[in-house]
Amino acid sequence: MNGTFQDFLDDLRAFESGWDRERYEAGIIQDWQLDAWAGGPVTAFYPQHQSWSELSQDEWDVMSYRSMNSLGFVGYQFGEALLIDLGYYDDDVFYGNGAASNTWDGSWTGKNGVDSLEEFMTEAAQEVAIREAFGFNLKIIEEGLANSGQSLEDFIGSTGTYIQNGQEVSVTLTLTGIMAAAHLRGAYGTLALLQGGAVSTDEYGTSILQYIEQFGDYEAPSVAEAIAYFEDRVTGDEGLGRPDGGSGGGGDEGDSDTGGGGSGSGSGSAGVDATTATVVVTWAWGSETVVQDFDPAKDSIFIDWISADYLEVSEVNGSVVFAVPSNNQTTTLEGVSLADLSASNFTILDATAEQEVLSLISGDSGGNDGGDPPNDDPPDDPPDDEQPDDDPPGNDQPVMTMISLTSPSRTIDDFDPSQDMIHLEPGVTGNRFEIFEESGDALGLTVRIVVTETDGTLLSTTILQGVGLADLSLANFHAAEQSTLNEITAALGIVIQDPGPNQGYDITYDNDGSNPPTTTGNTAEGGVSYRADINADDILGFRPGIDQLDFGDTSVHGMILTKTPAGEVAIDSPWSSELQIVQGVSYQELSIESFGVVGNEHLRQDLGGVVSWELGVGPREADTVYIRSHEYGQSQVIDNFDPATMKISFLYFGTRERLSVEDTNEGLVISSLPTGQSFTFTDVQLSDLAPGQVEFHFDQVMEDNLEVSFGFAQEDVTLVDRSVLLTPEAPPGQTTDGFQTRDGVMTSPDGDNDDGGTGGDDPDVGDPGGGDPGGGDPGDDDGSGSGGGDADSGGDGPDVFELTWDWGAVTSIANFDPSEDSFDFGALSAELVSISEQGGDLVIGVENNGGHRYLVEGIQAEDLSQAKVSAPDWNSVLTAPGGVYDQLTALGNDSDFFA
Repeated sequence: MNGTFQDFLDDLRAFESGWDRERYEAGIIQDWQLDAWAGGPVTAFYPQHQSWSELSQDEWDVMSYRSMNSLGFVGYQFGEALLIDLGYYDDDVFYGNGAASNTWDGSWTGKNGVDSLEEFMTEAAQEVAIREAFGFNLKIIEEGLANSGQSLEDFIGSTGTYIQNGQEVSVTLTLTGIMAAAHLRGAYGTLALLQGGAVSTDEYGTSILQYIEQFGDYEAPSVAEAIAYFEDRVTGDEGLGRPDGGSGGGGDEGDSDTGGGGSGSGSGSAGVDATTATVVVTWAWGSETVVQDFDPAKDSIFIDWISADYLEVSEVNGSVVFAVPSNNQTTTLEGVSLADLSASNFTILDATAEQEVLSLISGDSGGNDGGDPPNDDPPDDPPDDEQPDDDPPGNDQPVMTMISLTSPSRTIDDFDPSQDMIHLEPGVTGNRFEIFEESGDALGLTVRIVVTETDGTLLSTTILQGVGLADLSLANFHAAEQSTLNEITAALGIVIQDPGPNQGYDITYDNDGSNPPTTTGNTAEGGVSYRADINADDILGFRPGIDQLDFGDTSVHGMILTKTPAGEVAIDSPWSSELQIVQGVSYQELSIESFGVVGNEHLRQDLGGVVSWELGVGPREADTVYIRSHEYGQSQVIDNFDPATMKISFLYFGTRERLSVEDTNEGLVISSLPTGQSFTFTDVQLSDLAPGQVEFHFDQVMEDNLEVSFGFAQEDVTLVDRSVLLTPEAPPGQTTDGFQTRDGVMTSPDGDNDDGGTGGDDPDVGDPGGGDPGGGDPGDDDGSGSGGGDADSGGDGPDVFELTWDWGAVTSIANFDPSEDSFDFGALSAELVSISEQGGDLVIGVENNGGHRYLVEGIQAEDLSQAKVSAPDWNSVLTAPGGVYDQLTALGNDSDFFA
């Protein structure tokens, strides 16, 4: 046993909240992080202390319940969705259902005496709520297992073997491990593991298997006692009027497989529930239901809380099949095609499933645009219609590949330079970044993008197969850091022109006939559709209301919309003086329909912002300065800006590139290229601004990091709704983001701004990796670790250090004794193990696992003998070509057995 049930709760809360004293004392968690999660320095809570290290254990525990991460999860990582399920809270828009974070702006029900967030952030409230959450999830799991004649007792105490990252991983299933797993991935994610072997991770890569193992084998109440604890405290306020009475299986971070407290009415327009629908698709292990007489004209389908991650919808031999592969179940509408169905046939509770289903039927995207479900994609795959890098093959939409400090290595064999993009996130600075071309190896011609530690230690390599540097342009890249952009331009041989401070590029009219504009078809009004092309001649004779502009799938990072000093519409490059002018045509003569269908979501948003400003659509608040980027020659001076009461908004901002924010003798200057448009706030400095005073819409911050220019963290600025603006038409099945709202932090940063403006992408800045604001994995910050790695024996004598999957973790092993200690490579395969020497230390890496590695201090390859490396008999990781023996030999170990 690992301890009592109270020990389990304490360990889980420490890991989830980030208030982990052991990691703090080891230097893995630092005071500035605790400041962020507490919402202020230690003196704001305990004036008698100067450092968090001075807190007593009771004071430390109090802060663990108050801990709030960047997305608003508190204490045990409770979010709005789970508390709706448990009956503490009520809201219509919340994280996972239209909001970009837990804003806690709903109402409290008074359950357990809790009437506010402040009252919930206490031991008395959360120790009850976490036990209720365990019982809530266990009840759903038991009911799901009962559908196939099973129960949790069939699993507890057994060893489960699962496939993770292509390898077999075995874990012992215990009740506390299952409780923790359900808190991480929701009841349905846990059911999918138990019944179908589906290994899932949260959005930061923390595996459900990690929680089962890390929090397993503590004392616990029985399953019946845990469920009774929840049921005895049911008040009737649970959920938001769901047909099933409030089941949702809420994970601690609102994972997409959870109910999350969503409205019982769901999406689609059938208006049915599980008791009135003709067909119900719910969790039912192993069921194969065939519906033979479904009538699309009158019958209905209710889809329970099953997210798009688990639900597959297809048409097979003239029949529609709803499958949950991880649960070994199907529901077939015999003789019904996707084209026969419409939104009026459906009520769908999960927004991601709604988007998937309704986009397949008759090109109908449904009434809910689906938005960007915040927990469906890992941090390196932003959920926008530029498409994440793990989209299925054959997708002809632009693909955005995100590269951060924690991204895995990968090979992209279908990168399309005409539309695909690489997004370098905050923290990937020029001194940690390389891009170069290689050819002649097994992959042929490639472009390689390497991200390293500041000391040169490799973090990840991204390979663009079959692509050379000559195939790429700046339109293929977005870099949050200017130093990284400089490296890219140097590699591509591009010189970015800089016209000078607050100066725009020269406007050049070009209609000499050398490169006439291309037409791409006719409009419904009998006009011409002109391709937007910054390299082509200007467009002459454009007829407003008849002709259209065709932007196709062009990325916002390669093309924007601007306005000449004469008021004409211009199609512009963010990087140079290249532009195409629609000569003689002003915005006031156009409508949003003049811009046709725009494929790239971010270009669609920014183009809509520009047109809305020009046509007077959208808010114009007296206390807000609206920053624009599209007006050549415009310099505005604001003499009366009051940082205490006024706001700065980027709602109408028309580019994602080349924003500049700087303090000058005249005041704070915000400017942008290519137009050189500027705003000077006299007698104001950047330090006067609180992050919450600066407003953006969702994608400007959460995907393109415009807040970095201010030095603000992305979770601190305000998000406003852009759905009130004009927006060009999207391609069928695609949606436009920007409905998410969030109040920002209204405290001015000090001169040390806690993360240097890296935003929420740095795993050390309050992101809920694995439910842990500190990044999710012990020792994943800087290699300092806790020492000792995963030794399975304690005290004196030989230690066996077990090497296994631990996403993104960097473990420092300071006490390895080569005379008696050894390494067990477990189920790792040869192709996943990399061994190198770094100075006087040995580094054992686990590839494609988020930078996971072990730093063995003071050890070299030559110090190891055959007896000091082992693996199960079935695993050839030691002897396979390129395996452990070969790598140790290459590093200078001349032992005969390695030869």
